[in-house]
Amino acid sequence: MSSQLLTVTGTVYVRERISLPPGAIATIKLVDGEGEVLAGTAIESVALPTEFALSADPALAPDPDTLFIWAALRSETGVWGTPELVPVASEANAVLLTKIED
Repeated sequence: MSSQLLTVTGTVYVRERISLPPGAIATIKLVDGEGEVLAGTAIESVALPTEFALSADPALAPDPDTLFIWAALRSETGVWGTPELVPVASEANAVLLTKIED
């Protein structure tokens, strides 16, 4: 039995030039094609882009081509998120967040 984990890394960013206030939180989830959450993390985001790493049991994701990322960034200045699930790339993932709340 292999003890290696499936690891997905990347960054979340926004197009706008914003200065994040203290306490901004980036939440990132790794989900499969059925919408099942395989891994997740919440990171204090002090600057953008914010790096993330998610690790999951590879037995839960037999087909890595069907994995997606969902992300959100919440701060006093607003909420940004992924309007749709973002397919996982084989290399580092750059996940664009869109402002969804004023």
